[in-house]
Amino acid sequence: MQIRFVAVVLVASLTGLALKAQETQPEGSSVWEVPPEARAVPNPVEATPEALAAGADLFKKHCLMCHGEGAKGDGPATKFMKPAPPDMTTAGTKARMTDGEIFYKITTGKRPMPPMNRKLSETERWQVVHYVRTLQQ
Repeated sequence: MQIRFVAVVLVASLTGLALKAQETQPEGSSVWEVPPEARAVPNPVEATPEALAAGADLFKKHCLMCHGEGAKGDGPATKFMKPAPPDMTTAGTKARMTDGEIFYKITTGKRPMPPMNRKLSETERWQVVHYVRTLQQ
């Protein structure tokens, strides 16, 4: 019961943060500011082999076309889109982006990336975060 309450509060908080961020960021802006509260959220899903496998499957299904197989921003759809997604595997990106930030970006999206909060459950989005981390080795 307590875990469900925490999950509901977390989702409500992130939804509110997403709406606030969308209000303050002009469309087409290249900087993707993530609220500090969202950056600070830890990944509540354990990085088990099953979670990583699920994250890999979800990434391949929903993210690979744009982000590329290795999350380098070189997916086949990038020749048709601007801006192309950034390379998420660099040391600088790994050091700068928290799990909460990755989760927030997956959840809220930013053109041309759609928000994934209606396609993926909260647990699935956290599994994708774990998988992205494996690509940053």
